[in-house]
Amino acid sequence: MSILHKRNFLVILLILFCATSVIAIDFNFKPIVIEDLSRYNEDRIAYQHVQKQIDPNLDNSFSALLIIKQRKIYLIQDGYDNPAIVANNRLRLEMETKIVGDLWENKINNKPDYVRITDRKIELLKNFSEDFVAKNFGTFFINVRNALIKKHVEVFKKLMVDRKESGLIVTRTSLPLPAYLNAPETPTKYKTIVSGKTIDEKLYYAEDSDGDGITETFMVNSADGFNWGYKSGANIIFIYNNQDEEIKGMIGQLCNWAYFGTPEEEKEILQNFPKDSDIINEFKLEVPQQSK
Repeated sequence: MSILHKRNFLVILLILFCATSVIAIDFNFKPIVIEDLSRYNEDRIAYQHVQKQIDPNLDNSFSALLIIKQRKIYLIQDGYDNPAIVANNRLRLEMETKIVGDLWENKINNKPDYVRITDRKIELLKNFSEDFVAKNFGTFFINVRNALIKKHVEVFKKLMVDRKESGLIVTRTSLPLPAYLNAPETPTKYKTIVSGKTIDEKLYYAEDSDGDGITETFMVNSADGFNWGYKSGANIIFIYNNQDEEIKGMIGQLCNWAYFGTPEEEKEILQNFPKDSDIINEFKLEVPQQSK
C-alpha cells in the first residue's frame, strides 16, 4: 500500500471513529442523590425524566430537577418512590411467594412530591408530601424545567441549521415488520437517531425509537466530569422515553427536523430558491422562435 493510500485509509478510519463516538450514547443512569454529587462548588442545573421500565430496582416513572446555586443544593422530584420501601415490599411479596408487579406506584403527574434543600450537604429542608411540595415548588419546578429544555432544544436546532459546520449525524433505520402468520400489511417505520456536538464539547442526542415520528428521548451531556455516581447518565438533560404531553411539545419534532429539515432551513431555501426565468436564461433553455 502506497503512503498516499495509507494516509487516505487512516483519514477514513478517523472519520468513522469520530462519527461512531458521536453517535454512541450510554443509556445507563442513576437517580440524582445529593450525597453522591461529584462537586457542588459551581452553579449549575440538571434535569432527569424517565418513563420506562428498565430494571425492577430502578424507578420507572420519575423526574428530578437539580439546581446548585452558591453552594446551596435544591433537588425537587415528581413521581418519587422511596427505594427502601419498594425493596421491603418486594422482599415481603417474594417471601409470601406472591407475584411481584410494578412496585413503583408513584408516577409523574407534574405535581412534585419531593424536595430537599441543603447548604453544601447540610440539610436545610426535606419534605416528601405532594401537597406541601406542589403548593410551594410546583410552579417553580415546571417553569424552570421548561425553560431549560427549550434553551437546549434551540441549541440543538442551531446544530441542525448549521449541519455543514456542526457535523450533525442523522441515522435512520427501518424497524422490523410483524413476522407472524397473517400479519397485517403495515407501512415500514423508521428509527431515527440524531447527535451532534457544540464547540464547547456538549453532546446532544435525540431518538425516535418506535418510528411514530415523535422524539421521546433527548439528552444533553457536558464533558466536564460532573456526575452523581458511576454511569449516572447525561449531566444536563436526561429525558428517556418521554410520555408527558408538555415535554412532547418541546422535543417531539427534533428527529423529524433533523431528517427532513427545520422550519428555519425550509424558510431559507424558499427565500433563496432561484427564479425559473433565471435558470432558463442561464442554461439557455429558451427555444428560438422559427421565422415563418
